Amino acid sequence: METIETKTKMKNLNTTPHLCRSKVKQTALDMAAAIRPANKFTRVGMSFMERIEAKVRATIREEMRIHPSKGKTLL
Repeated sequence: METIETKTKMKNLNTTPHLCRSKVKQTALDMAAAIRPANKFTRVGMSFMERIEAKVRATIREEMRIHPSKGKTLL
């Protein structure tokens, strides 16, 4: 019984918590249509979404690193 619950929990694990997946997918497909009109992309894979998530996290981390340490607001 426990293994079924564990599998259900793992299936619901959000691997891209910093993204609105539907917006990222739609933006990627719109850009693909504009930049590469010969290719008719219709789907966005999870590996693509995970790469975008990693880049977002890296960008946030870099902004924190270079931000001055005074004040309370991130500018």
